[in-house]
Amino acid sequence: MSGGPEGDRQRLLTVLLLVLTVLSGLVDAVSILSLGHVFVANMTGNLVFVSLGLAGAPQFSVVTSLVALGGFAVGILFCRAALARLTRPIALVSAAAVCETALLASATALHALDGPRRVLVVVCAVAMGIQNAMAGRVGVAGLTTTVMTRTLVGLLSGTGATAHDRRMALRQALSVAALVAGALAGGLLVLLVTPPAALGAATGCALTVAVAATVAARR
Repeated sequence: MSGGPEGDRQRLLTVLLLVLTVLSGLVDAVSILSLGHVFVANMTGNLVFVSLGLAGAPQFSVVTSLVALGGFAVGILFCRAALARLTRPIALVSAAAVCETALLASATALHALDGPRRVLVVVCAVAMGIQNAMAGRVGVAGLTTTVMTRTLVGLLSGTGATAHDRRMALRQALSVAALVAGALAGGLLVLLVTPPAALGAATGCALTVAVAATVAARR
């Protein structure tokens, strides 16, 4: 990363996207452990679950996986339509994180009240669709905030021959670590405390990003 204001902005974006990667691990831990065998952040897994459900595997619900895919698609379309005019990356992160905070706070309250599981899946999946669409538009290399397959490929196949390669490898390693940390924390919160506690932690991550990005966007 370069120095000066531009370098500072890139470093801030990197940190904020890493926090959102932790969030992804948290919400997928909740969805897998308390909402059935379904992902709300990792749609590749849901495509596999749909196939297994169609094959007759009883622990996988085709409908629930399709609900998650639909909610995720709605989130992407919302980001494309409602946030299309935001051209500054930090402003886009701010707006997306505000939306995520509202959605995840609603999901936390709904889960605490034993709300319908599929409604929870939809709400969380919409939030993650917004996050993924935002991350794609912001375009910080090596930070997708969810899917780690290409990140792992890049990390393990990189040469590290240049400073750029080493910075990329560091971002990729931190991205993997952030997702693992989020999933681990989410699993512990679900199993040892309550699922709403894990969703509350995810809401806290989104709120932290929203506040930091909003402050930075106003400078």
